[in-house]
Amino acid sequence: MERVLVVAKTHMGNAACVGGLTRDTNKSIRLLRPDRSNQPINTPFDVGQVWELEFYQSPQVTPPHVEDVIVTSERYIGLQANLRTILMQRVEPWQGGPKALFDGLLVFENMRGYISKSTGIPKNSTGYWCPDRSLTLTYRNEKLYYQMKYDIFVGHNRYEGTLFIPYVGFSEPIQQISTNALVRVSLARWWTPPGVNEERCYLQLSGWYL
Repeated sequence: MERVLVVAKTHMGNAACVGGLTRDTNKSIRLLRPDRSNQPINTPFDVGQVWELEFYQSPQVTPPHVEDVIVTSERYIGLQANLRTILMQRVEPWQGGPKALFDGLLVFENMRGYISKSTGIPKNSTGYWCPDRSLTLTYRNEKLYYQMKYDIFVGHNRYEGTLFIPYVGFSEPIQQISTNALVRVSLARWWTPPGVNEERCYLQLSGWYL
């Protein structure tokens, strides 16, 4: 058994994708059920909880989603206070604009960020970020996004772009996430959008720690 801090819970269809951070190895993991499915929508796992888990690495892992583990046993321990403080002691968040995320491999197109096999696959699909600009809640096509401005450099010229990051967490959204707040970001599973001839993993925002 190993103690695991639950750091994220996100919507994934009719299920919940649950992210954790192990105490002993300080490793980011994604908690799957024995049949390799995500947790049910009514999962008892929630952000800020500490659990003792028995788990093993999923035998079928597709990078960059290398965090998948199969949970075979769990026991609730309690709640972790001061979650932001604890995480800042244990993780190394990316600093700056969105180009700093995921090994600098994100491609920005149509105000969204993604990675693809043709442009390179980062070493993981989850991480923490202290953005250099605030993120503002907005709606597009009846879906929740966080919007931010970021710098685009073309040669010696600098332009300002707008990035929309889908919000997929369970927590009630807040109107604004301040500059240098600690947020958790992830890459969605591989998907081929309509009109595109390649699979992509799109940038999404899982939650924040205030």
